[in-house]
Amino acid sequence: MITGKVRQEPITEVGADVAELLDLSDGDKVVIRARRATIGDATVRLDEAIYPLSLVHGTPIAEPGQLKSGVYNALAGAGMEPATITRRVISTRPAADAEAKTMKLAPRTYVLAYDQAIADGRGRLIELLRFVANPARVRFVDEQVQPFSVPGRA
Repeated sequence: MITGKVRQEPITEVGADVAELLDLSDGDKVVIRARRATIGDATVRLDEAIYPLSLVHGTPIAEPGQLKSGVYNALAGAGMEPATITRRVISTRPAADAEAKTMKLAPRTYVLAYDQAIADGRGRLIELLRFVANPARVRFVDEQVQPFSVPGRA
């Protein structure tokens, strides 16, 4: 599976479900970095990484484009080193119309959905990862959750 280039979505107001998962208030803004994972020419997974704008404003995370050192190094460099996975939910649900179209699935086909919230060492919720995948092509495995380790950092 190959992941494509990161696409920066416009800064947007947070929805109720994201607000709850990132401990934000209605009207708070978030930065969404999105990409697709493919096998051959087929899109098999849609990824979103969602960050509170109040935390990432002025950092490379809030800017469009690929981060050479990776998002976790960028978070660490901004004083928000990922430390703990605070919530992980894997479920199934019917695909939204746009998801089904992008992954070339029949309307309302069930997809795998994955949400993971990550906090820094001070307990601030800094990232929400959301994946939606074609269950015929991708499987999610939830193993023992360990403390975060950022490559290249002690």
